[in-house]
Amino acid sequence: MEPSPSSTGRAAARQAQRNAARRRRRTIVGIAAAVAVVAALAAVGVFIARPALSTPPVLKAAAHAPLSPLVDDTTAFTAPALLAVVQAGRPATLTISAVGDMIFDRQVKALVVSSGGSAPLAAVASHLSQADVTIGNLESPLSTGGVMNATKDVTFRGDPRGVEGLVASGFDFLSIANNHVLDYGPDALADTVATLDARGIAHAGAGANRAAAWKPAVIERDGTSIAYLAFSHILPPGFVATDSKAGLAAGRNNMDAVTTAIRSAKGKYDYVIVSFHWGVEYQDDANGEQVRDARAAVDAGADMVLAHHPHVIQAVEYYKNRLIAYSLGDFVFDHYSRKTGEAFVLDAALGPDGVTDVKVTPVYLDGHGKPEFVTGSEATVILDRLKAISAKRSTLVSIDGNTATVTP
Repeated sequence: MEPSPSSTGRAAARQAQRNAARRRRRTIVGIAAAVAVVAALAAVGVFIARPALSTPPVLKAAAHAPLSPLVDDTTAFTAPALLAVVQAGRPATLTISAVGDMIFDRQVKALVVSSGGSAPLAAVASHLSQADVTIGNLESPLSTGGVMNATKDVTFRGDPRGVEGLVASGFDFLSIANNHVLDYGPDALADTVATLDARGIAHAGAGANRAAAWKPAVIERDGTSIAYLAFSHILPPGFVATDSKAGLAAGRNNMDAVTTAIRSAKGKYDYVIVSFHWGVEYQDDANGEQVRDARAAVDAGADMVLAHHPHVIQAVEYYKNRLIAYSLGDFVFDHYSRKTGEAFVLDAALGPDGVTDVKVTPVYLDGHGKPEFVTGSEATVILDRLKAISAKRSTLVSIDGNTATVTP
């Protein structure tokens, strides 16, 4: 599928905005780190004038501006100073936006047919596209082909035009490790992969064989590499990928393999984000298996664990300065109860020392499954529920008007 000229232009404009924002953040971080280093070194008297040595470029040229009268071309650094400079050059801190389950079938498909592929995400696209990395779960194949799996009670096949909304929203990573990825067989899965590849959206968790399903999706932002792995604990018969058969990456009762994959990715890339499709539908509280496996993922090197499937929101939790979202709820999904229509966008800063600046912005899904930001009492009921659920996991959700922050 070739992108239209208009969608290509929008994508280029969004990327330019992102790049400019990243440059501003890196400039601010570079100046702050460099000034801190200079001040600390000056305080302990480690500067020695030696014309033969020059200032390391990372310190001298931060933001292309003078940093301090203490730093000039004749400044030399002791070993502790050089160590501080190296530390200041650690991976960039990146902004992350994450959401839950998205389908482009049923009433969502009806909206696409009537109003175009961008319509389901139109109200939230601007917010999502501002993040360095935007993540969600694509729960319906995007295809017009394939053969419906007659053994399943519920099957999805999303309108491929829905990819326009995903592009407009700036999605960088999509999990396709879920219990609907083979609803229309391997041909529809292949169509989905081809559609996402053509639009530059990285994906993980399912593919033409086991190697493809378990391969991390990788992108780079600000010279910083991010790997994304996705697994499903919900395993319909015949859905698990093998060496010769298309399917998904299985997580349930397979955590040794999962943690090995996470450790391998952590050894190669700066950050590792892991998604799980798991849990019990319509249950507010994560079960013991979810807690055990989420923490095992963090112990293996995951910087964030972002999960989905229950169709309702579950707790957010800090664990070892990393963040676990046990269920982000539905996000683009028609629904038949008040609670399944309540969800949120999770925004956070992911840095070398962990996850900070976590913010929750509530949304409600309309009759077509379209998410829209809510305010007032509609926002409060969602945030209050998240606060109560998360308190059980020793995590504080502090409500401030129509949004909330999350802290340990």
